[in-house]
Amino acid sequence: MVLTQEINTSDKVLSEADKRKIFIKDLIKKFNKGEAKLSYSALSKFRRSPNAFINYKMKAFETTDAMLLGKLVHALVLEPEKVQDLFFTDEVKVKEIGGASPRATKLYKEWKAEQISLYPNKELISADSFKLGERMANAVLNNRAAAEVLSKIHQTEHKIEWEHDGIKFVSYLDGIGEVILDLKICADAEPRKFQRDIIYQNYHLQSGVYETAVGEILPYFIIAVDRECEVSVHHLMEDLVMKGISIFEQLVKEFKQCLKSKNFDQSFEYRASTEEGVYKMDLPPYLV
Repeated sequence: MVLTQEINTSDKVLSEADKRKIFIKDLIKKFNKGEAKLSYSALSKFRRSPNAFINYKMKAFETTDAMLLGKLVHALVLEPEKVQDLFFTDEVKVKEIGGASPRATKLYKEWKAEQISLYPNKELISADSFKLGERMANAVLNNRAAAEVLSKIHQTEHKIEWEHDGIKFVSYLDGIGEVILDLKICADAEPRKFQRDIIYQNYHLQSGVYETAVGEILPYFIIAVDRECEVSVHHLMEDLVMKGISIFEQLVKEFKQCLKSKNFDQSFEYRASTEEGVYKMDLPPYLV
């Protein structure tokens, strides 16, 4: 005999599309109630598209090796007194186990699980990555231009909660004092390449967000360091910062409109030149 059973809708497994719809609905409600906050990273995703913003907000947070290295370099440069409280390495255990792949062994995995349990507030970083982080941090600290900028910082890892045009924000500044400092771990710190990254990665927008958060226009500097321990220092001039502020203010208006229209499911059609969501392309001058 085949038994049939009614399933309560509340017990059904939701599809990914349904989960997304519910997430968007709840997020809109939280922003309208003033319970949710925007960050530069989230706003930068919204600048790409509403869909990219939702993807970012829904993505489960996972610390990658690159992110861990970045956190280490930031700590070594900006808050060296906290490094021992934030990180520990596997150097001793790896040497003890030995062999070609000590981290692949059962003994290492058991040790790692035990250490994470014993030190939940610390992050495990490989000995090689820790040494690389030290070299990168030393390259920054010993760089003449970087040292000058760092000497003008009075507070590090400075959190600001603020509001603009009815939207709440939270910002974390690497350094603030006589100047605003942003320390970037990058693929290539060569000045011309990194200055292209400033535009492509929306770092000028970030300057606009942070200057607005502070409430005054302070000199804005980015220190870029790569894995080759090359360092370049960039002063974003006032006209570029003001452009970042202008982009920021426009994005906030667009974000509020998106909250009103509930169009967070849209991709690039959101900013297309036609109502149908199509981009028009004329004959480029270089093809004439």
